Amino acid sequence: MNKDRVMTAVIVVIGAALLIGLLFVPPFIGIADNGDYPRIMSSGGISVLNDTFTYEDKYFGYAHSQYEYAPFGIGYASSQVLFVFIAGLLGRLWDSNLFTMHAMGVVYSVLMLLTLGFMIYVLGKGRLWLQITLGVLMLFIFFDIGYVAYFQSLFGEPVSLIFLLLSASLAIALAAQEKPSSVLAVLLFVCAWILAMSKIQNAPVGLAFAAYGFRLYRRRSDVQWKRILIAGSSIMVLSTVLMYVFAPGELKQINLYQTIFFGILKDSPHVKEDLKSLGIPEKYEVLAGTNYFQTDVAIKQDAPELTEDVYSKLGHFDVVRYYATHPSRIIDKLEAAAANATFIRPYYLGNYVKEEGKSRGEVTYTYSTWSEGKKRLVPESLLFFVAFYVLYIGVIVWEWIRKRYSRGILEVLLLIAGIGLLAAAIPLVGDGEADIGKHLFLFNVVFDMMVVVSAVWIVAIIRGLWHRIR
Repeated sequence: MNKDRVMTAVIVVIGAALLIGLLFVPPFIGIADNGDYPRIMSSGGISVLNDTFTYEDKYFGYAHSQYEYAPFGIGYASSQVLFVFIAGLLGRLWDSNLFTMHAMGVVYSVLMLLTLGFMIYVLGKGRLWLQITLGVLMLFIFFDIGYVAYFQSLFGEPVSLIFLLLSASLAIALAAQEKPSSVLAVLLFVCAWILAMSKIQNAPVGLAFAAYGFRLYRRRSDVQWKRILIAGSSIMVLSTVLMYVFAPGELKQINLYQTIFFGILKDSPHVKEDLKSLGIPEKYEVLAGTNYFQTDVAIKQDAPELTEDVYSKLGHFDVVRYYATHPSRIIDKLEAAAANATFIRPYYLGNYVKEEGKSRGEVTYTYSTWSEGKKRLVPESLLFFVAFYVLYIGVIVWEWIRKRYSRGILEVLLLIAGIGLLAAAIPLVGDGEADIGKHLFLFNVVFDMMVVVSAVWIVAIIRGLWHRIR
């Protein structure tokens, strides 16, 4: 066995040991349901918890390690369906009476370890220092409990995490090859499609990878290569459009309400002027700052008059137009996003099952050095994130000019940063400030990927200086 395989195996084994210790050794660690679980459950033939549980037991406070079975069905339209379906089959082999959430944890853990192995072996091949650096950073940052606690849940965040890491790694591998592999190109489009189709919020990311696919068009001149890129990029664009077109009407209505009343109008110093700019009657001023799920509102969120005056007339393009003509307001909202952009996990959702005797809503801090350190040390300031982006992009431009690294790889690193910008802006345009910390999950993943890239670059600089000194 060569050195690359040995180092890859060592790092993957350490990753497996971490996941086993965090997820499969008692106590059970998961994430409490916030009400989103039912829309994906039928895909795995899983049933909502029975009525012996109170509302307080079912939602927000406690995770649940077991669920009942139900017939397989077609639920929420998402690529996450595939992994929940596999977990549903695995759960039936594990225990035919009750579904164990450990089955979901196994599915995502295997995918995460495969991703880790690919990154270490393919991206670090032939460079021991890079394999060790990547391995340490990946295990420290992306195996943090803030990320992996999601593995034993029915949230879509693990799909976003794993397939963004995998898509970016495949793109870098393709950029590094003198003759790009057709197999890797197909895998890139498959992984990027899974990422983009995991939730509506991620759909625009598909357009970013479609653009990158067209960028690779000239790397090979053969017909097969060009067909793969044209087909892959076209499918990405078409899928993104269809995901928006066929999104459930109720979901569109909820998102539009949140975007306007819990986004644009929340904390607005001039609500009436904003309503006028949007073409909404002034009588809806009383809804400013309210969210779709509040019960103490003057006008019910599903009232026919709201459908007539708001839902049927406005869309997210109107929201984009508003922010484009009111730049100070988008800065206000980005400040609100920055204040929540350092939280990898939702602290209002408990991690423990009730039987553990923990207090309701208690979260675990085992192996949380990165997530807790990031929460405490990274400034919750828009200025900090702007400065970080400027510095990151500036270094890439500097390296582009120096031609010290492959320009193809530098383009992928810029693509990652661009995805982060999309991941920060889309929640504000698509859902206002509702649950914004959780909706910035993909931005968190991108930010942490940029930290890894920056750390690898610094190690490379130090290593180069050391060799010159010697």
